[in-house]
Amino acid sequence: MNIIIGKNGFIAKKLLSRDKYQVTTSSINYEDALFLDLKNPEKFDYSCLNANTTIVFLAAVSSPDECNNNYEESYKVNVIGTKYFINEALKKSVKVLFFSSDVVYGNMINTVDEDSQTNPFGNYAKMKDEVEKTFDGFENFKVFRLSYVLSQEDKYLSYLKSCIDKNEIAEVFHPFSRKVVYIDDVLQAIENIIEKWDTFDNQKFNICGEEDISRKDIADFYNEAMENKLKYSVTEPDEKFWEARPKDINITSLYLEKLIGLKPTKIKDAINKIIQGEK
Repeated sequence: MNIIIGKNGFIAKKLLSRDKYQVTTSSINYEDALFLDLKNPEKFDYSCLNANTTIVFLAAVSSPDECNNNYEESYKVNVIGTKYFINEALKKSVKVLFFSSDVVYGNMINTVDEDSQTNPFGNYAKMKDEVEKTFDGFENFKVFRLSYVLSQEDKYLSYLKSCIDKNEIAEVFHPFSRKVVYIDDVLQAIENIIEKWDTFDNQKFNICGEEDISRKDIADFYNEAMENKLKYSVTEPDEKFWEARPKDINITSLYLEKLIGLKPTKIKDAINKIIQGEK
């Protein structure tokens, strides 16, 4: 049995459309789901878990700004509740795939991989790093450190599309770069690690693309695919924006190509696929 913790995100929704997963919910009105409130994880019925269970742990307060502005509430979910649940699951010999973030590396000009030391930037990153370190060395605990995931539900692409539809000039933050990864590669990585868990001795995986992609690059790729209908201006984010986000994280992965069986999708190609899917 595969269980998704955090059903509302776009990765979870894509997984649910591909395969049959059990989901959890904190809403008593949601049918066919296991009840879990990460603010009160002790109320979860852990008797349903066993050695044949894999947890895909996507739940988190993921906004860096929210983790800064509402630190205590975010910490209850992202650290206290998360650690409690994972600890109880591991006691049942459950496999736990925990979703972390590339921000655990902090601002990095030099290239970092899964063997590099973390240097978390901001409260969100520190919370993810704390959970990772708590279960470091547990063979049934693996970590996906996600870079920026590009998908059809991407808010930035939706914003660019709305600017074209409204004939408005888009505001593009620059510089702001990541090793952007396409959603289909993420989904393939999830499915493959569930099937090949014991094939990989490493605990951590950087889930990232091979190219350093800026918001401006994405706008240019999108504009080209949309026959140059997009108008945009480049704006440098203010200092408050950077309080919760590193400017650049130059990560690479030692394991992703082996895990998904091919090189990560080029983001220009991914944008073309997304636009073709909308037509």
